[in-house]
Amino acid sequence: MQRMVQVKDNQIIKHSLPKTGQLKDGSTVSGYDILPLEILLDEGWLPLEDIKPTYDKETQYLLDDGYEILTDKVIKKYKVEDIVIETIPQEPSETEKLRLEQAQANVEMIELLMSMTGGM
Repeated sequence: MQRMVQVKDNQIIKHSLPKTGQLKDGSTVSGYDILPLEILLDEGWLPLEDIKPTYDKETQYLLDDGYEILTDKVIKKYKVEDIVIETIPQEPSETEKLRLEQAQANVEMIELLMSMTGGM
């Protein structure tokens, strides 16, 4: 049987059919989960449509976006969101800092030599 949810005052109050349940008239029923659809509808149960949208699992993910309650069914809603990968700027390592300092010193030395020799 299709999944059903019970709705009361436009709110979902139950997400699965019980095996034993109580009808509106107060009578307890064994096999509640196999009652005819007409009785379940009268008791406030509606079919649940739960169709996940297509999305790229490598770059996206699904978010639960609640339910849309209609007169004849309840629709499970989803949002497709992109996966955001944030890069954290890395502080240069000590070795990288020393290389940068050496390169800057080399540039300064070359500039000094060029100024002394007339910019050959």
